[in-house]
Amino acid sequence: MGADLFSIGRSSLRTSKKSLSTTSHNIANANTEGYSRQTVTAETNTPIQEGKNVLGTGVNVKNVKRVHDKLVEKKLSHSITDNSFHQERTTQLSNLEEIFNEINSDGMNKILNRFFNSFRELSNQPESEVVRTLVRDNANIVVKDFKRISASITDVKERIDNQLGAIVTDANTLGSTIVDLNKEITRLENMGGETGDLRDQRDNAVRQLADFFKINTYEDEKGQYVVNIVGGGSLVAGGSLNKLKLGKSSGDEIGSYKNEARVEIYFEEGGKKSSISSNLKSGQVSALIQTRNQEVSELRSQLDEMAHGLVHITNAIHRRGYINKKIPVDANGNIRNSALMGKITNINFFKEPLNLSQASQNIELSQEIKDDLDNIATGLEPNSPGDNRIAVAISKVQHEKMLGNGSKTFEETYLQSVAKIGLAAGKSKVNQEQSKGILAQAKSIKERISGVSIDEEATNMVKYQQAYEASAKMIRAADEMFDSVLGMMR
Repeated sequence: MGADLFSIGRSSLRTSKKSLSTTSHNIANANTEGYSRQTVTAETNTPIQEGKNVLGTGVNVKNVKRVHDKLVEKKLSHSITDNSFHQERTTQLSNLEEIFNEINSDGMNKILNRFFNSFRELSNQPESEVVRTLVRDNANIVVKDFKRISASITDVKERIDNQLGAIVTDANTLGSTIVDLNKEITRLENMGGETGDLRDQRDNAVRQLADFFKINTYEDEKGQYVVNIVGGGSLVAGGSLNKLKLGKSSGDEIGSYKNEARVEIYFEEGGKKSSISSNLKSGQVSALIQTRNQEVSELRSQLDEMAHGLVHITNAIHRRGYINKKIPVDANGNIRNSALMGKITNINFFKEPLNLSQASQNIELSQEIKDDLDNIATGLEPNSPGDNRIAVAISKVQHEKMLGNGSKTFEETYLQSVAKIGLAAGKSKVNQEQSKGILAQAKSIKERISGVSIDEEATNMVKYQQAYEASAKMIRAADEMFDSVLGMMR
C-alpha cells in the first residue's frame, strides 16, 4: 500500500511541478513578442488490477503544447504583408511627391513660366542687354532645376536598390534560420523533447519574411516548414534553402527612348534565372519594385521628354534667327567687317546633340550663349532693329502642344505627372490606414488565442501549488503508513 501511494504521490508531484514550471515560463514571457502560451496535458497512468479491483496508478505528463491556431497565424501573416506593402508605397510615393513640392519653393512649372516670360519681355525690348541677361539667367535656372529633379529621382531609385539588396540578404538569412529550426525541431521531437519555443521562433521568422513577401507555409511529413513566396516559389523546403538573388534586366525600348534597367529578384537553379518580381503583388518588396519600375521610371521618362523637347524646339526656332552683334565702323563711318551684316546665327540656344535618354541630366546652355549675350537671336530678318519674331516664337512655345505626340503643353505634362504622383500617394495613405486597422485586429485575435493572461496564470499557479503541496502531504502520509507497517512487523 505504501509503495503504491509513494508511486502515485511522486507522479502527482512531478506533474504539479511541471505545471508550475510551465506556468512560470508563461508569466516570464508574457511580454515576449510572438510567444504562444503553453499548457500541460496530463493523462492517467495505466491502471493495475488486483483481484476484482482495478486500481489507479497516478498521473503523468502527456505533453506540453503551445496554444496555436494555424488559420489565425495565416491571417496575421497576410495582414502583415498587406500593411507592409501600403506602408512602403506611402513612404516611397511621398518621397517622390516631395521632389515636386512647389508650396514653399519655386518648382519646375514656375521656373519654365519665367523662362518663357523672359523671352516675351525680350520681344518687347530686343536690344536690351539687361533683358538678355534675364533670359540667360532664367535659362540657367531651368537647366539647374532639370538636373535637381533628375538627381533627386536617381537618389530615390538608388535608395530603393540599396533597400532591396538589404531585404534580399535579410530574407536569405531568415530562410536559413527557418531551415536550422526545422532540423532542430525534428531532432528534438524524435527524442520526445519539447519544441514550443522553437516553433514560436520559427513562426516569428516567417512573420518577418511576411513583411517582405506574401508567404504561405505548410508542414511536410517530418513536421518541417515549407515556405513558399506567393507568386514566386519555395524559399525553404524542409531542410534546404533556395536563395534569392537581386539583379537588373535590360531596359525596354519605347520609341526612341530606352528605359533604365528594371530591377529583378530571382531564384537561380542550374544557371537558369527565374524572376519573381512581376508576380509579387504584396509586401514591402512588391511596393519597392512597383515604385521603382513604374513611378520612378515614368517620371524619369516624362522629365527627359520635357528637357529634350525644350532643347529641340527652342534650338529649331533659335537657329533661324539672325545675329545681333554691333557692326564695327571706322572714324569715317565705314563698316570694318561686312561679314557680320545679315549673318544668320545658326546657333543653338541649348547644347546639342542631346539624347532623349537622360536628357534632364545632361541639359546645358550652348557655349555660344554662355560666352556672349549678343548670340541670343531675336529677329527673323537681317539688319532689322526691333525685329522680335524669334523671341515671340520661343515665348509662344509655352502654350503650344509640343509633347506627348502633340497632345500636351509643357505645363500640362508637368502638372499631370505631379498630380498622378499626388493621387497615388493619397490613395496609398488611405489604404495604409485600412490595412493598419486590419493588422491590429489580426494581432488582437492572435493575442486573445495564444497570448498570456497574467491573471489566469496567477490562478493556475495557486491551483498547481496547492496540488503540489497535497502531493507532498500524500507522500508524507504514505511514509508514515509505511513506518507503521514496519513497526507492526517488528
